[in-house]
Amino acid sequence: MTVRDQISIYLEGWRLGKPLRSLEVCTPGFYYDDPNTGRISRENFQAFVEAFKAYGASLNAGVVPEPFLEYTDIIIDDAGSAATVWCWWRVCDTDFQGSALVKAHETGILSERIAYFSKLP
Repeated sequence: MTVRDQISIYLEGWRLGKPLRSLEVCTPGFYYDDPNTGRISRENFQAFVEAFKAYGASLNAGVVPEPFLEYTDIIIDDAGSAATVWCWWRVCDTDFQGSALVKAHETGILSERIAYFSKLP
C-alpha cells in the first residue's frame, strides 16, 4: 500500500466519522494533537473522535452529519522521507472548521495536528 493510499484511508475514516477506519493505517506510535484537549494517543483516538462527533452533532440540532467531515483542500508533499499533508476540514452542515497537518510514512500515519478557525468578535 502506498503512502497516498494510507492517507486516503485515514482521511476517509474522518470524513465518514469512522475512527477505526482511520486507525487501520496508523502507526503504533500515532498521536493526534488538538489545541483544546492536547495530545491524544492512538489508544484514546476512538473515544476522542466520538466526542468530536458529539460536539459536531450539538452544532447540528443533535444530529451527527453524514458524511461527518468535508475537505475542501488537500495538499500532499511526499518528496521527503515522510509525507506532509495539509487540508482544510469542516464538520458538514455546520460552520465548525479548521486546518489539519498530517504526517505519513510508508509505515503508516504518524500524527495529525489541527487548528480551529473562527471569526473574530
